[in-house]
Amino acid sequence: MKKYLLALFLLLLAGCSDGEGKQHTKFTEQQAVPFELVHYEEKIAPIYESLVPYIAYANTPSQFEALQGRFNVENFSIDMDKYMAVFIVTYSDGCGTSVDGVYNQNDFLSVQLIDAKGESCDVEGVPHTFVLQVEKNDYKKVQLFNGEIIKSSVDVE
Repeated sequence: MKKYLLALFLLLLAGCSDGEGKQHTKFTEQQAVPFELVHYEEKIAPIYESLVPYIAYANTPSQFEALQGRFNVENFSIDMDKYMAVFIVTYSDGCGTSVDGVYNQNDFLSVQLIDAKGESCDVEGVPHTFVLQVEKNDYKKVQLFNGEIIKSSVDVE
């Protein structure tokens, strides 16, 4: 009887995981990094449609100009001497998504997205392009989160 109870207990524990061993990250207030949303559009540049979600960053004026061209966004600027630019493209359901916060986690800049809740969220594939302004720092990488890492940046040339 004890063997059966132990087996049942182990099955219940296994059922409580997310099945893939993914670790959900919780950020703290001490990790928060000030940011400003400097540009937003409900569109995605054609070059990134098959790469969504995607995140990239610029530390120099030439990188910034290159990413503005690639993401097909313009009519705004960032003081690249003081700030870095973070470009994000993603899709959401009909209720949308937004940037919940930006965090420094072990020298990784982590951007947390949060999905809006609502009753009519059945429309799929709503595109979003975000550009954030964040104070410069020597981050190892920029990552996009929605409870877990969904995308890490690649270096921009």
